[in-house]
Amino acid sequence: MNNLCKALLIAISSRLFIIIVSTLFTIIFSNQHVNFLNMFVRADSAFYIGIAKNGYPQGVPAPGSIMSTNSGSPVPDIIAYPQWAFFPLYSVAISIAGFLFNAFLPTQQSLIIGGYIVSNASFLVATVFFYKITEKHFSQKVALASVVFFSFFVGGIFYSGVFSEALFVALSLGTFYFMEQNNLPVAMLLGFLASLTRSVGFLIFIPFIILALQQLKQHNKIQALKLTLTSIIVASPYLLWNIVGYFRTGLFPVHVIAHDSNWGIYPPLINQFSNYYVSPVLTAPLATFYITGLVIMLIPVAYFIIRIKTVFTVEAKTLGYWAFYASLLYATIFTNATLFSTLRYAVPLFPMYWVLAKIYTKNTVVGQIMFCITLSMLIIGVYFFSINSNYMF
Repeated sequence: MNNLCKALLIAISSRLFIIIVSTLFTIIFSNQHVNFLNMFVRADSAFYIGIAKNGYPQGVPAPGSIMSTNSGSPVPDIIAYPQWAFFPLYSVAISIAGFLFNAFLPTQQSLIIGGYIVSNASFLVATVFFYKITEKHFSQKVALASVVFFSFFVGGIFYSGVFSEALFVALSLGTFYFMEQNNLPVAMLLGFLASLTRSVGFLIFIPFIILALQQLKQHNKIQALKLTLTSIIVASPYLLWNIVGYFRTGLFPVHVIAHDSNWGIYPPLINQFSNYYVSPVLTAPLATFYITGLVIMLIPVAYFIIRIKTVFTVEAKTLGYWAFYASLLYATIFTNATLFSTLRYAVPLFPMYWVLAKIYTKNTVVGQIMFCITLSMLIIGVYFFSINSNYMF
């Protein structure tokens, strides 16, 4: 069995593990029958399914008509529809995937099945690209270990559900893979699609800019120009989506709803532990769970500082991914994340898996401890997910 097949086997094993654990928790703790169709349909899934069924709303709603999801009270300056915070590609994809089931199933069920197909297939595609990129920059051993952490990371629960994470990660990694192959037309197309999947997708332009600067340093001006133009096109869906929204609602809805659902309500994570939106439900065990997750997310920062010379020399070709990691980490911690969504938003932090894998290959004991912590967090996360908790969303 070649290593790529091993990587796919690891990925499939992680999905089976999550399904089995989720089934057991549902039986033991929720006092409900196991509903496999709705097992991974939670929170934001309703938005994706609703958009797939009904499209996006038009017109400007009355101020204060949108309710805060946490306080339960109207917020006077909110004048945007929450649907517009969800970029369209995932909903389009699940509509297409679920089309064949419409002949013998209700629309809702067809879309859920379509969501499972898109998400799980995307996860397997993402695993292939992730393995190939990692193997190129590191060893086969590091590549396989990276896939283990990539597959069993707690946020990986969302790869199996009706959420856009798996599609976004697959398109992002596909973009980076073809960028490294110097196949810019394909990279540009995949990057454009990734930017249509999630609001942070436009950040995919960053590795292109870093690579352009490296090419410019090598006096390859033509290639640098091509990469720069590609980066502009890759980032453009964010602006285009706002323009489309403006003509549909009279607002720039992505900006407004981002302010509504995140920036306007939630402060940086360092303040959320004491913020009144969080403190009533933030018990000590739950705080420990999320602090552990944040520590894992920040481990690459320590690695970067300690090995900065190596990163800028031996691993210089990964600098674009480090910059992408830094931008996503900043967005998660300081701008647009609730505490309970951090682990979900962390899944595209690709250097995080590389660093954990390098720790594992350098020191097996420490690496095994890190994996045990990662696996324990996954099990806890599946528990929250299985009992219909609002945590991790």
